[in-house]
Amino acid sequence: MSVGKFLLVALRPADGAGQAEYQDFLDSTGLEPSQLDLFTIDAVGAKLPDLTSYDGVFVGGSPFNITDLEHSGLQKYSHDVLYDVLRSPVPALLICYGASYTAFTSGGLVNLRHGEVAGSTRVELTEAATQDPIASVLPPVFYALTGHKESVAELPNHATLLATGPTCPVQMYSIGSNNWVTQFHPEMNANGLLRRMSFYTDVGYFDPLEVDAIRLKVSDVDLQAVSSIIPRFMHVCTHAANPSLLVVQ
Repeated sequence: MSVGKFLLVALRPADGAGQAEYQDFLDSTGLEPSQLDLFTIDAVGAKLPDLTSYDGVFVGGSPFNITDLEHSGLQKYSHDVLYDVLRSPVPALLICYGASYTAFTSGGLVNLRHGEVAGSTRVELTEAATQDPIASVLPPVFYALTGHKESVAELPNHATLLATGPTCPVQMYSIGSNNWVTQFHPEMNANGLLRRMSFYTDVGYFDPLEVDAIRLKVSDVDLQAVSSIIPRFMHVCTHAANPSLLVVQ
């Protein structure tokens, strides 16, 4: 299998949560650090690497919220960087905050109606998923790990809904020919979720008194299906100039 070279664009601080996120991507991709570069948007003016040097781009989550009444200078600059990622011909997989940002910047609507407490969530594929090179390898129903305050309420007109769910109507979508977006976290296993939670104890993603209950619940979740998304994205990036040719019938 051709492994390729990938980039993780991180919106979290480089230490702590950011380092934990990078480790989750190393684990979920199977890549060595030399094969997965890390670019952290930690200051206004931080220069995005040349994306054409990579086979694909991952965009991680963020402590930012689109629905915040005020956006800091760093958040606004992060949006500029993500806009460049979306415009690039290099395939991108944007996770969690990427779902909100991509919808927001493309004419969709984001609100607070369908946030999900940190833990597991049921994901259900749409009919359109059968024609998608990534989603077509997934079973009709699977479970994933999640935790977010806001979510996409209305997709942009030119986006394709690939997965929904009973607690969050927009779980996965594609936009353009080479950008995929998930509300859930395909890069995390149960230990990764608990590690990530330790950095966000008091910011509203979960009740700190429920950590033990969350730990017990997620330890039993079957993540085999969702864990195939990132390897499949990598396969699409490295094996086809036209990703639509890789649809699994």
